[in-house]
Amino acid sequence: MRNEHGFTLLEVMIAVAILAITLVTLLSVVTGNMRATRHARLTTTATFLARAKMVDVEDQVLENGFSTDDETAEGNFKEQGHAEFRWDSLIERVELPADAALKQRDQAQDKAKDDTGNPMSMISGFLGGMMSSFIEPIRLGLQEAVRRVTVHVTWDETGRPNQTIEVVQYLADPSKLDAALTGGGAAPAPGAPGAANAPPGLGNLGAAINAANPAAAAVPTR
Repeated sequence: MRNEHGFTLLEVMIAVAILAITLVTLLSVVTGNMRATRHARLTTTATFLARAKMVDVEDQVLENGFSTDDETAEGNFKEQGHAEFRWDSLIERVELPADAALKQRDQAQDKAKDDTGNPMSMISGFLGGMMSSFIEPIRLGLQEAVRRVTVHVTWDETGRPNQTIEVVQYLADPSKLDAALTGGGAAPAPGAPGAANAPPGLGNLGAAINAANPAAAAVPTR
């Protein structure tokens, strides 16, 4: 009589458990790769949309000029066929800190008051006031001539909501700086004698600022 050997119940259960663990691991890897691929595709799309929106905002600023107040706006890209993406923009004044010359002037003047008989103290107070009179108009002119523009593009992913891309750019209006430095008069109209050659935008001043502060850099914030 021939002996026939089969699998015991324990062996079958162990084989099924190994198979289940292997399938779960493979499924997790495949799912992770799919999510990473989709995230990369959405991030690339969001970057291009953010840069395109930045161009729209810059055109708006060129047309309407700088406002004295911060400006905000928001919307989506439904018309471009990407309704899942949202955007918001902020145009804000660049607040520059008061120059140290102002503090030095005050300190020199206080010292001059305390030591009226010392001619060096009087000279220091005079020089401090003269320096601040030169630097302060430049600071105020830069605040009027430069705007910081920020654009956010936001979208949702499965398990990771509110993914965001941020684009930052500095816009400069050289005519406003010239007006501030020449006495605060109104800037001449475009094309008029004495008008700045560069229109409000990334002119020479803007290029200098962007050289020190790389602009329009897409930075994922999440």
